[in-house]
Amino acid sequence: MEPIVIGNSRWKYVLLLVVCLGFVAGGVFILMMDKSPKNLAGGWGCIVFFGAGIPIAVWQIFDSRPRLIIDEHGINDRTMGVGLIPWSEIEDAYVMSIERNDFICLVVRDPNLWIHKLSPIQKAMVSTNLKLGFMELNVNLGESTSQRSRFTS
Repeated sequence: MEPIVIGNSRWKYVLLLVVCLGFVAGGVFILMMDKSPKNLAGGWGCIVFFGAGIPIAVWQIFDSRPRLIIDEHGINDRTMGVGLIPWSEIEDAYVMSIERNDFICLVVRDPNLWIHKLSPIQKAMVSTNLKLGFMELNVNLGESTSQRSRFTS
């Protein structure tokens, strides 16, 4: 099997960086124009909240590691954080979409083997995912670049 390697969508993070910078600049502008308590709270809120997005966006723009690798060994979605899921553990897979975001839903032999490796936020979302028709483990394709680079090992 020829490996499929998918990286982050850098344009998405460039857009996020521009939006965050715009809101931080807006927060600074609000602080410069009026020092009322309401405007102080709004200005500092913009600066702190959107300012936190700036290093995240910059990190993702320069992060060249593959986000998703599908090869003869199995599926490794770095953002899921469970490591390589070997094909022997995957019983089935299907595609679902929400708001034009595609997901590969993985039906695995023993979900508990993988759930304990999820982040606390991801663990909290498992029951919601199941109620929506998804599985415990879902590969989000909406975060990926639309260009898929293929290489041979």
